[in-house]
Amino acid sequence: MKKEEENILIDKIKKGDKSLFDKLVIEYSPLVISVIRGILCNREDAEEIAQDVFVKAFFSLKKFRGDSSFSTWIYRIAYNMAISKARQKKKIFVQIDNLSIPDKSFTTVEVETKEKEIQKLLKDILKNLTPSDRFIIISFYMHRKSIAEIAIITGLSESNVKVRLHRMKKKLNLILKEKLEFSYG
Repeated sequence: MKKEEENILIDKIKKGDKSLFDKLVIEYSPLVISVIRGILCNREDAEEIAQDVFVKAFFSLKKFRGDSSFSTWIYRIAYNMAISKARQKKKIFVQIDNLSIPDKSFTTVEVETKEKEIQKLLKDILKNLTPSDRFIIISFYMHRKSIAEIAIITGLSESNVKVRLHRMKKKLNLILKEKLEFSYG
């Protein structure tokens, strides 16, 4: 949905046509659930929190000024609520799907074996990151969010997001190099 469409829709909702909020829920539910699931790694929790996110967004819509897109604003709400839930749980797991290995010199069996090794290793590494760092990595590499969007969502400066991404990428590359005897990325 384009920003202009969002703003028109939000203005109508603010003026009293509450039924239009369903369009925003339908549009952004998959992305909100994905953001939350990336932090909590539990589909049921993600769906439950997503409902809470949209309830909070509905009642807070009067505070939405339109400085950023609605998607960024709702991601911020989802991020904050998921991080709060993560702090309550203390143990969080991340699911990584469809990881591919760029080196084509392996046989199919070797690629599948290496891919499974990398997936397990990445899960282990991501489990040990803070929920905030895990969110930054997943948002940037899996959800293709920009540095600016991640900064808005997390409340960090853009330079802080860049530094954290750089450090995590270096650490990940070093660990993969050591464990798998080749450089990934």
